[in-house]
Amino acid sequence: MDIQKKLNVLIVEDSLASYKAIVSVLQNFGFSIFAERAEWKSEFEQRIKDETWDIVISDFYLPDFDGRYVISRVKEIYPDLPVILITEFLPEDSASEFLKLGAAEFLPKSSIIKLPFVVNRELEAYRLKVSQKKAWDMLVHGEELLTRSQKISHLGHFEVIFPEKNTLWSLELYRILGFDFGEIPLMEKVWSLLDEPEHDHIKVVWEDLLKDNHSKEMIVTLNTKVGRKKVNLWLEAEKFEDSRFRIFGTIHDISDLSELEHSIQLNEQLFKGIFNNSSQAIFLLDLQGHVIRMNRNAVLSFEREEADVQGLELIRSIFSNSDQESIKKLTYGMKLALKNQSFEVFVSYSLSDGREKYFDCDFYSLTDPSGKILYIVLEAKDITEKIILERAYAQSQKLEALGTFAGGIAHDFNNLLTPMLAYVSYLNAEWSKNETNEAIQKSLPAIEGISKSLDRAKNLIQQILTYSKIDNSIAKQLDLREQLLQVLKEVRVVSSNQIVLFTDLGNEPAYVNADPIQIFQILSNLYENAVFALQDTPNPKITISLSRILYEKSELLHVGFMKNTEYWKLSFSDNGSGISPEIIEKIFDPFFTTKGGKGTGLGLPIIYGIMVKMGGTILVNSSIEKGTEFDLYFPAWRTML
Repeated sequence: MDIQKKLNVLIVEDSLASYKAIVSVLQNFGFSIFAERAEWKSEFEQRIKDETWDIVISDFYLPDFDGRYVISRVKEIYPDLPVILITEFLPEDSASEFLKLGAAEFLPKSSIIKLPFVVNRELEAYRLKVSQKKAWDMLVHGEELLTRSQKISHLGHFEVIFPEKNTLWSLELYRILGFDFGEIPLMEKVWSLLDEPEHDHIKVVWEDLLKDNHSKEMIVTLNTKVGRKKVNLWLEAEKFEDSRFRIFGTIHDISDLSELEHSIQLNEQLFKGIFNNSSQAIFLLDLQGHVIRMNRNAVLSFEREEADVQGLELIRSIFSNSDQESIKKLTYGMKLALKNQSFEVFVSYSLSDGREKYFDCDFYSLTDPSGKILYIVLEAKDITEKIILERAYAQSQKLEALGTFAGGIAHDFNNLLTPMLAYVSYLNAEWSKNETNEAIQKSLPAIEGISKSLDRAKNLIQQILTYSKIDNSIAKQLDLREQLLQVLKEVRVVSSNQIVLFTDLGNEPAYVNADPIQIFQILSNLYENAVFALQDTPNPKITISLSRILYEKSELLHVGFMKNTEYWKLSFSDNGSGISPEIIEKIFDPFFTTKGGKGTGLGLPIIYGIMVKMGGTILVNSSIEKGTEFDLYFPAWRTML
């Protein structure tokens, strides 16, 4: 578990034993605890203000107050501070009510073992919000600096998006032009302040800008309400896709030109620096949801160039391949942002190569001093690695628990099979003495059938015991290539001669640290699975390849929890019927099989468990009617010790 070790926790609990249990379970999971207990309302009021807490854990029923008061009081003082309720006698409908009031989670005391995971989740979310707030405060501060510097230097800017003609003026431009801030920004109002010759000239320049991407700079005079002003007018046109483009420009009041131009440039760079160096992916959108700007982190996280999506609608361009649920959430977030409300949403994102990424997204609006919404902002945090780690951890926990459970049952069942096998053996020995007895001769096939069934049951029990004892292996350094050649030599004797086998194993020894018995299990099982998949395939073919790969130059970069820098990649591929998407998610689940009575459903779970314990992994890629490929990644050893 990836946790921040230090934790300041306020525990509101009238039971000393429960308090100690909470502290103990958190310490057992690696937290370094500073904890205080509050039993009475007065103690709670004092302690909540005395320290800086990371989290509050509270019982619901307390001597002179309850969990409802704890939630409301904490949210009143520290709105973002997480509160976790732990109690045993709270109705389910009440628990939902208190979660709506602001509680982060509700746990029965019988499920206290889950507390460290809940605390870790809420602590990470709380610290992330604090970090985001600091980053955004810096960004807002940069915007304020830019606005102030424009005011000091008398420089305003504007932007017009075509064909909608959506127009934006900066605050300083309103001041230069002499218009009230409530005035609707239109460029015709600016041109009306020009003398007639300059008005005619600007019309020609403006038309030229609409035809081609270029810039223009000129000195003109504006007849404002406060008098004539000499200004430097700079215009630049930029075309997007789908006949969309914008004109960006600045108007610099140089009537009383000072030496503040350097300050303007400095503050603009400061604003851009904060925007581009944010740890979050940031999209700046217009009120129709079109992308105006995206920072450097957005380009890296979403693997899209700013020039390719600028001016396009965010959801239909960036998230066009996302699932419908994510698109609905994003659309709802945009609607709330247009009402000046923030919205947080978890969404999936599909890259062009088919990889899936996951983001925590925040929508909110940027307004002018009058409260008018100018832009919509989407901040997105890439949590792909976290999601992958959580799924891998959940899978390993499930396999481990099931292995322990299955091992216990298999051991007891094996004890029952032993005397049954002995009795059948005894009957065979005794009845073989009476070969002339017709009744005995008729029953011998039944005895033989019972004996075979018992043998199959014993083999199944042995596989279950193997699955439950993956940890009990004796690892040593061995040559994976040599092991593979030995396995192929053995399994090819008993497999169909019609199958064409292609191998590309190279000539370099592939040293790994593993149990040779488990390696045999992995290789033989994968080969047998491929043979089974090809039983109804014309021109069946199996391809096996072995190669050394670097972590940072492989698909493992997106797995997230691999630790080695080099791996041996062993690929088993066949040209069989493939695995359907509905089934492929279940193939590593214990006892799931598509072989009917011919399979136990333990082969792939055993392989998965062995690979994870070894520090590697197994990935699968399959296409219907094209075949299936299993890729195994073994941590590489440079030399044999």
